[in-house]
Amino acid sequence: EAIRADLRAVKERDPACVSYIHCLLNFKGFLACQAHRVAHKLWSRGRVPLALAIQSRVSEVFAVDIHPGARIGKGVMFDHATGVVVGETAIIGNNVSILHNVT
Repeated sequence: EAIRADLRAVKERDPACVSYIHCLLNFKGFLACQAHRVAHKLWSRGRVPLALAIQSRVSEVFAVDIHPGARIGKGVMFDHATGVVVGETAIIGNNVSILHNVT
């Protein structure tokens, strides 16, 4: 459900997004958010080393640093996303848009 809401958010809010598949394959903010969702589930289940490994790799590849302990709602869009840092205690609600270089 959250993935669909995130896809819709990017398609509706980002004029550069020409299709859902384009977002799914090419938008690093979307991809980083989905990787975080996986890492967060692992973190919540006590699989801390694996969650941190995913977070570290995402940070290297996309230049987006989202701690696996952070809570992110549905319908979130990270536009451009480069330089975004979200800490462990952060809570991002539903239907939020975040631009690049935000900490």
